[in-house]
Amino acid sequence: MPGTPLGIPAAALSDEEWAKVAPLLPKGRRGTVRRSVDAIFYKARTGKSWPVVIKETGATIQASKHFNTWTSDDTWGRVCAALADVEQVSLPDLQLLPSMVIQGRVDPSVMLNAEERSRTGCR
Repeated sequence: MPGTPLGIPAAALSDEEWAKVAPLLPKGRRGTVRRSVDAIFYKARTGKSWPVVIKETGATIQASKHFNTWTSDDTWGRVCAALADVEQVSLPDLQLLPSMVIQGRVDPSVMLNAEERSRTGCR
């Protein structure tokens, strides 16, 4: 729904919740797909980087690859729709970079005495 804040499951998926989305996803070996889904939601809830998420959840880098694939083919949209009745929390507001001021300064001596510069343009 446009204008509705995006939500994500408040916790890792229960077996019942996983049963709702498992048919929408490819089969994985030894729970890798389920760990990927839990890692994606964990990353969304916490805003942590992929290396930290992987370390804390036991997922692999495949979680990031799964997310990219599933968002491009709308699989992820179907997963989220299947979990619409699950308790949700809002996505956190992330500030990826601290505010900063970029300043520049021109050294007037570079513009003066142009004839004294070497062939490379430096004095």
